[in-house]
Amino acid sequence: MVSELINANPVVYEKKERRARSAPSCADEYTVEPIDQLEIFDHLRDIKDPEHPYSLEELKVITEDAIEVDDSNSYVRVTFTPTVEHCSMATIIGLCLRVKLMRSLPSRYKNADLVGGFSNNFLMA
Repeated sequence: MVSELINANPVVYEKKERRARSAPSCADEYTVEPIDQLEIFDHLRDIKDPEHPYSLEELKVITEDAIEVDDSNSYVRVTFTPTVEHCSMATIIGLCLRVKLMRSLPSRYKNADLVGGFSNNFLMA
Protein backbone atom coordinates (compact mmCIF):
# COMPACT_ATOMS: atom_id res chain seq x y z
CA MET A 1 0.00 0.00 0.00
CA VAL A 2 1.57 3.27 -1.12
CA SER A 3 0.42 6.37 0.70
CA GLU A 4 0.78 9.70 -1.03
CA LEU A 5 1.56 12.89 0.83
CA ILE A 6 -1.32 15.34 1.07
CA ASN A 7 1.08 18.27 0.74
CA ALA A 8 4.17 16.92 -1.02
CA ASN A 9 6.00 20.28 -1.17
CA PRO A 10 5.15 22.38 1.88
CA VAL A 11 6.53 25.88 2.33
CA VAL A 12 9.21 25.75 5.04
CA TYR A 13 9.83 28.90 7.06
CA GLU A 14 12.81 29.83 9.16
CA LYS A 15 12.57 29.11 12.88
CA LYS A 16 12.51 32.05 15.24
CA GLU A 17 15.42 32.49 17.57
CA ARG A 18 14.70 31.24 21.06
CA ARG A 19 14.41 34.01 23.59
CA ALA A 20 15.94 33.61 27.02
CA ARG A 21 13.41 33.27 29.78
CA SER A 22 14.05 34.82 33.16
CA ALA A 23 14.23 32.56 36.18
CA PRO A 24 11.43 32.92 38.74
CA SER A 25 12.29 35.53 41.35
CA CYS A 26 10.75 33.65 44.27
CA ALA A 27 12.41 30.52 45.61
CA ASP A 28 9.25 29.26 47.32
CA GLU A 29 8.22 26.00 45.70
CA TYR A 30 4.53 26.63 46.42
CA THR A 31 4.36 29.94 44.59
CA VAL A 32 2.30 29.82 41.41
CA GLU A 33 4.49 30.77 38.47
CA PRO A 34 2.79 32.77 35.72
CA ILE A 35 2.42 31.14 32.32
CA ASP A 36 2.57 33.29 29.20
CA GLN A 37 2.16 32.99 25.44
CA LEU A 38 5.91 32.50 24.86
CA GLU A 39 6.10 29.61 27.29
CA ILE A 40 3.22 27.80 25.60
CA PHE A 41 4.80 28.40 22.19
CA ASP A 42 8.15 27.03 23.47
CA HIS A 43 6.41 23.83 24.56
CA LEU A 44 4.70 23.33 21.18
CA ARG A 45 7.13 24.70 18.59
CA ASP A 46 9.29 21.58 18.18
CA ILE A 47 6.50 19.05 17.66
CA LYS A 48 7.14 17.34 14.32
CA ASP A 49 4.56 17.33 11.59
CA PRO A 50 3.17 13.78 11.13
CA GLU A 51 3.73 13.95 7.37
CA HIS A 52 7.06 15.80 7.07
CA PRO A 53 10.40 15.99 8.93
CA TYR A 54 9.74 19.63 9.85
CA SER A 55 8.43 21.12 13.07
CA LEU A 56 5.00 22.73 13.34
CA GLU A 57 6.80 26.07 13.74
CA GLU A 58 8.77 25.61 10.50
CA LEU A 59 5.55 24.89 8.62
CA LYS A 60 3.71 27.74 10.40
CA VAL A 61 1.06 25.34 11.59
CA ILE A 62 1.40 27.11 14.94
CA THR A 63 2.60 30.63 15.58
CA GLU A 64 3.15 32.62 18.73
CA ASP A 65 0.39 35.05 17.73
CA ALA A 66 -2.16 32.24 17.54
CA ILE A 67 -1.85 31.42 21.25
CA GLU A 68 -4.05 33.09 23.86
CA VAL A 69 -3.31 32.74 27.57
CA ASP A 70 -5.44 33.90 30.48
CA ASP A 71 -3.24 32.96 33.42
CA SER A 72 -5.64 34.34 36.04
CA ASN A 73 -8.33 31.90 34.85
CA SER A 74 -5.87 29.11 33.95
CA TYR A 75 -7.02 29.09 30.33
CA VAL A 76 -5.10 28.48 27.09
CA ARG A 77 -6.35 28.61 23.50
CA VAL A 78 -4.16 27.48 20.61
CA THR A 79 -5.29 28.05 17.03
CA PHE A 80 -3.37 25.95 14.53
CA THR A 81 -3.49 26.10 10.75
CA PRO A 82 -2.68 22.96 8.75
CA THR A 83 -0.61 23.43 5.59
CA VAL A 84 -3.55 22.51 3.32
CA GLU A 85 -7.25 23.21 3.73
CA HIS A 86 -8.54 19.63 3.92
CA CYS A 87 -5.66 18.15 5.87
CA SER A 88 -6.41 14.62 7.07
CA MET A 89 -3.66 15.03 9.68
CA ALA A 90 -5.43 17.90 11.51
CA THR A 91 -6.87 15.55 14.11
CA ILE A 92 -3.47 13.95 14.76
CA ILE A 93 -1.82 17.37 15.02
CA GLY A 94 -4.54 18.48 17.44
CA LEU A 95 -4.03 15.39 19.57
CA CYS A 96 -0.25 15.93 19.64
CA LEU A 97 -0.78 19.51 20.77
CA ARG A 98 -3.33 18.44 23.38
CA VAL A 99 -1.06 15.77 24.90
CA LYS A 100 1.92 18.13 24.96
CA LEU A 101 -0.14 20.77 26.78
CA MET A 102 -1.48 18.22 29.26
CA ARG A 103 2.05 17.02 30.05
CA SER A 104 3.66 20.47 30.14
CA LEU A 105 1.18 22.68 31.96
CA PRO A 106 0.43 22.67 35.68
CA SER A 107 -2.69 20.78 36.74
CA ARG A 108 -4.56 24.07 37.35
CA TYR A 109 -4.86 24.38 33.55
CA LYS A 110 -7.91 22.28 32.90
CA ASN A 111 -9.17 24.47 30.04
CA ALA A 112 -7.01 24.18 26.94
CA ASP A 113 -8.85 24.75 23.67
CA LEU A 114 -7.40 23.75 20.31
CA VAL A 115 -8.96 25.27 17.23
CA GLY A 116 -8.18 24.17 13.68
CA GLY A 117 -7.47 27.18 11.48
CA PHE A 118 -9.41 26.32 8.31
CA SER A 119 -12.55 25.21 10.09
CA ASN A 120 -13.56 26.13 13.61
CA ASN A 121 -15.38 22.84 14.08
CA PHE A 122 -12.24 21.23 15.54
CA LEU A 123 -12.42 22.33 19.17
CA MET A 124 -11.04 20.32 22.04
CA ALA A 125 -11.78 21.38 25.59
